[in-house]
Amino acid sequence: MMLAAFAIEVIGNWAHGKQTVTLKALVQGAFALLVVAALDQGRTADIAKGLASLFLVAVLLGNNSPLTALAKITGTGTGVPATPEKNVNTSQEGK
Repeated sequence: MMLAAFAIEVIGNWAHGKQTVTLKALVQGAFALLVVAALDQGRTADIAKGLASLFLVAVLLGNNSPLTALAKITGTGTGVPATPEKNVNTSQEGK
């Protein structure tokens, strides 16, 4: 679940035109992965699953989520209609 969250974060940064992988993101990701891996044994396994789930939800609902990039492209949920393509011919000439 943690690897999926990291992959979604990288895709989200790419979708928003930002640098996909930074040193800061790698250090934060490695630390979070180590904490969850350390807890994913014995009685604390449920806590590790909960933390991984929270991390995944935070990535999906964050500003750099691929979901927000799709919403901006389509205009869904933004209250602003999607912008038309610049190369689309919308003229009524010849009819």
